[in-house]
This record gives sequence, structure tokens and C-alpha cells, in this order.
Amino acid sequence: MLPQNQHQNLEQDFQIVNRTLRVLSACMQAVIQATDEMSLLQTLCQLITEEAAYRMAWVGYVCHDEAKTVQPVAWAGYEADYLQTVNITWADTERGQGPTGRVIRSGRPVSCQNMLEDPKFAPWRESAQQRGYQSSLVLPLLDGENVFGTLNIYSAEADTFNQRELELLTKLTDSLSFGILALRAKQKQQQAETALRLSEEKFSKAFYSSPIANCIITLGDGVILDVNHGFEWLFGYDREEVIGRTTRDIKLWHNLDDRPKMLQQLQLKGNLKNYEASLQTHKGEPILCQISAELFQVEQSICILAAIQDITERRETELTILQLNEELERRVEKRTIELTKATSQLQLLNQELQRSNQELEQFAYVASHDLQEPLRAVTGYTQLLMSEYGDRFDETAHSYAEFIIDGAKRMQHLIQDLLTYSRVGTRGKEFAPTDCNKVVQEAMQNLQVAIAQSNAEIIIEPLPTLQADRSQLVQLFQNLIGNAIKFCQQERPLIQIRATQRETDFLFQVKDNGIGIKPQYLERIFEVFKRLHTRREYPGTGIGLAICKKIVLRHGGQIWAESTPNLGTTFFFTMFHQSYE
Repeated sequence: MLPQNQHQNLEQDFQIVNRTLRVLSACMQAVIQATDEMSLLQTLCQLITEEAAYRMAWVGYVCHDEAKTVQPVAWAGYEADYLQTVNITWADTERGQGPTGRVIRSGRPVSCQNMLEDPKFAPWRESAQQRGYQSSLVLPLLDGENVFGTLNIYSAEADTFNQRELELLTKLTDSLSFGILALRAKQKQQQAETALRLSEEKFSKAFYSSPIANCIITLGDGVILDVNHGFEWLFGYDREEVIGRTTRDIKLWHNLDDRPKMLQQLQLKGNLKNYEASLQTHKGEPILCQISAELFQVEQSICILAAIQDITERRETELTILQLNEELERRVEKRTIELTKATSQLQLLNQELQRSNQELEQFAYVASHDLQEPLRAVTGYTQLLMSEYGDRFDETAHSYAEFIIDGAKRMQHLIQDLLTYSRVGTRGKEFAPTDCNKVVQEAMQNLQVAIAQSNAEIIIEPLPTLQADRSQLVQLFQNLIGNAIKFCQQERPLIQIRATQRETDFLFQVKDNGIGIKPQYLERIFEVFKRLHTRREYPGTGIGLAICKKIVLRHGGQIWAESTPNLGTTFFFTMFHQSYE
């Protein structure tokens, strides 16, 4: 008869083997009935934790990335975010010396009978202890001699896994590997059939003829079902190279974080527009892409139809534009400084000009006063001479005396006009709202004698209100109306005054039916002392139109004339809507 403790050990071993056999049988049945890889893995993990009462079980797939990571794809039992914290790798580094890393590198099962004491389990000990893990067994999932994944089983007790259990669980992983590979083969066959069905003419035209890179990918595992010529051209692959492979296999994602973010948004909305992600070509060259995608179902699988555009050049152009804008801002800033400096210099010049104008005005005033005083004396004494001794003069002497008086008066008018001309820019008043209708009426009041004597007809259309120097506008209209009356051979002068509003200014017209002006003289009439007729024909100083031009220029406008000899003249001038000064 066996000792009691030995009997108990045998009983315990029998129970372990028995439950392992039950799990193995259930897993075999699950493999036979499985239609989906992920569902099979999840079922297996649940059977191990529920039927065999292990603390936790998970399946990880080997990633051939630079960090040689292990990606958990299914788990069950008490996991409590353990897999998100352990950062497992199969690289030959410190974190790759745990059971999982050694299994992937060797292709053989590895157990850790006591996690709290095994020095190679040190990187994960604290996390395992917090979740009640004491021992573990890791078994390889094999495709021939290649390890493509691992089955990891965690126990709440130390020294759990014996040789007999290891043999049974190895059979389980062999069956699981076979089932996974069979499902993948079946899936590839289904994918091939799906690709064939998707080659229908209408869809094919839109899909294949587009210059944009188009591809169809399964949502779950990222298997590429089809691509177009745009995809081949953009990424440098032949179509046959990529069909049936995953985006991870061809290293399509340059930034691996972009894929889960994109899938999350896509699953949330069902479609995606203009998602920016960093992909890479067959040669490993990174390109910035804009992805638009939609989910659709093909038989039992949900797939992604994606359109991909290379926006690398566009981003470089935008960067160039940004740099140009920054350069432009620097230039504008520099130019602003230069303009500020120039404005300061201009202000100094304006101050100097104002001082010079004041001196000029003072000189003109003194000169006119000094000139007019002798003229008044000449006129006065000549008139006194004629009054006292006129009866002694013969006809010739009377004629000479009248010439003297007339010449002196003309000189006085000339001096007065010159003084008016010089004061247009220096004695002008500040601009204020000015009603041009009232301005014209005042000018006509000043000319009432000439208007009455000539029986002139003046037609005035409604005129605008401007920001202007009122007294100078009166002078402007008075000179133009006076000229129209003076230079008229008709029995009755006809003068028409109107204004037309334009985008930024008003165009004024003063039209008459006078003698007109020959074309060759139209530019000269605004110059000082430019007379086209003798004083005997038409009296005047020859300064009136020069004064008009100076007034218009001060208001920021232009003045010109159009004329037909013997039919009349139209004077045009412009005035801004707002103040020019």
C-alpha cells in the first residue's frame, strides 16, 4: 500500500492530467468547428482558464518590426491590464530573456516554475505578483520550423507544470497551430474568391483606372485583397507581390501608431475622409499620405476600400509658402521701418516747405504791396492831372492819360491774380463738408453783373456735398463760369453744370457754347500767362485757369478740357468723395 502523501500526489497528478485531457479534447473540437482565427484563439484561452482553472492564458503573435515585439491577440482569465504593461519582446536583450522571448528564439517550450525567484523573470515580477501569478508555461505556435506565436499559461501556484502536462499541452498547441494554419489557408482561398468576385466590370473600371492609389484590405488582420496601378506606382510594388499579404508584412505603415488610430475612427464612423498618415514605399522611403476609406462587407468579412494620395509635395509647397510668408513679413517689417524713416524725413521736408511757403507768401504780399503803391500813385496823379489840367490837353494828351490809367489798373489786376495764385496752397482753409449747389450759387452771385449783361442761361443739375475748401471751390466755379460768359460769340451764352458719381470720386463738367479751343492749345491753357487771344479781343490776365488747376490739384483731383472750335468747350475736373488732405 502507498503512503498517504504519495497517494495524494498521484491523485493530484491524475486530476491535473484529467483536466488537461478535457481541455485538449475541447480544444480539438473547437479547432474542428472554428471558422474564424481570432474566435478560435479566444475560445482556447477561455477553455484553459475555465476548464483547467489556470489564472490567465493569452496568445501572442510574433511581430517582425525593429523592436521585435510580441502582440497579444487573445486572452482570458485574470488579466487586469497585465499585457498592456509588460512590453514583451523576443529580441536578445534583457527584456527578451523571459519565457516568451526564449520560446520564440528557440522554438521549444519554456516554463517558469517560480516567478518570484526566477532571476530571468525580474522585469515582470512586480506586475505578476500584483495579479497573483506564481508560475507560467509558454509553448510555441509553429508553421514548420518558424515560430509565428506563443500560447502563454499562468498559474496561481508555483511548480505547477509537470512533464506529463507539458506533453499534453504541447499536443494542444500543435493542434492549435494546425487549426490556425488551416483557417488561414481557408481564408486565403476565400480572399482569392472574394478578389475574383470583386473583379466585376463596373467596379473594376472605377477601381483600376483611377490615378489615385486604391486598395482593398480586410479590417481584422489587414490582409491586402487587391490594389490598382495607382497603388503600384505610388508604393513601388507589383500587384502580385502584395495580394494575400498584410500591411504589416510589407511594412506599409511608416508610423505604426497611425494604423490603430485610423481604424478606431473608421470603425466609429464607417468611413474616413482625408486622414493623414505616414506610410512608406517598397524602398522604405517615407511619404505623407491622405487616406479616404469606407467599410464594406464581402461575404462574412468586413473590408476597407481605401483611396490614398501622396501629399508630400503639397506639404513641402505649403512649407515653402510658409517660409516665403515669413520672409515677406520680414521684408514688410524692414520696409515699414524704411517707410517710417522716410515719413519722418517727409514730415521734415513738409515743415521746411511750409516755412518756405510762408516766406514766399510774405514775399508775395510785400512785393504786391510795394508794386501796387506806386501804381496807385500813378493812377491818382494821372487822374488829378486830367481833373486840373484836362481842359488844356489836346486829344492826343487825353489818349495818353487814359493809356496810363488803363495800364496801371491792368497791372493791379495782374498783381492781385498772382497773389491769389500763390495763396492757393498756402492760405487754403481746412476741408469741411461743402454743398456744391450753394457754392455755384455764390459764384453766380459774384458774377451777377456779367450774367445779366450777357443774358446768360445757366443750367445746374443736382451737385454733391464734398469735403473741400469752400472759398476755393467758389473761386474755381467763378473762373470757369466767367470764362464761359467771356468767350462766347452767341447772342446768349448757354452754360451747363453737372457731376457724375464714380467709384472713388465725382466727375464735374462745365460745358459752354462758346468759341471753343483749338486742340493744340488744350494743354497750354492751364499755364500761367498763356493767352490765346489779345487783350483787345478778350480782356483778362491769363491766370484764371492756372488758379483753377492749382485748386483742383490741392483737392487731389485732375482738370482737363475737351473742345470743338466754334461749338464750345467742356471743362472736366474730379473731386474725391472723402477729404484728400
